[in-house]
Amino acid sequence: MNVSIVYKANLKENVLDDLARELPVIIAKTLEVPGGRLAIIEPEQVSLEFSQASARDVGPDIRIMVFARSNDPRTSSENDLARAVLEKVIALISRSGEKYSVNTRIYLMEIGVAEHTMGM
Repeated sequence: MNVSIVYKANLKENVLDDLARELPVIIAKTLEVPGGRLAIIEPEQVSLEFSQASARDVGPDIRIMVFARSNDPRTSSENDLARAVLEKVIALISRSGEKYSVNTRIYLMEIGVAEHTMGM
């Protein structure tokens, strides 16, 4: 599972450190659903990629995009999952005493699906 975090230059280092430390756990717990081995997520499986936004970016201070494997329980509640991640991230940022705008998006994808037809 991949997570891309785009942040503006005004973010303080301690907020970025908190995100790097806590976000894998937040996402793993939020996206884990009952349903066998494919639904179990460990924090170590969450790959984070941080990048600083352009100075011309007029979007939120922090944009979090989660790219996860789709399965039936997750697809039915994509917006609810994004909202749950957002609430936990805002609670994490609030502990630092800072106020930033945050946007979360979850993209559920089919991974490893392919079709091959033998030509005769």
